[in-house]
Amino acid sequence: MRANWLMAVTMVLGSMLAGCYESPDVILHKPGVYKGAKDPLVEKQAMPEQQKQLAARFNQVQTDR
Repeated sequence: MRANWLMAVTMVLGSMLAGCYESPDVILHKPGVYKGAKDPLVEKQAMPEQQKQLAARFNQVQTDR
């Protein structure tokens, strides 16, 4: 009887501790440095046609302010 109780407590504690596992892999990032994928909109935003379209769209919704 005592062996069954000890086995049950051991299994419960083991399963509780298994849920607390955290991966030891740590990723350190340098502040201010973006290392993600290139954004295609950055190049598009530099074009004068795109700037005109954005200014027109901005003026459509900001006229009441």
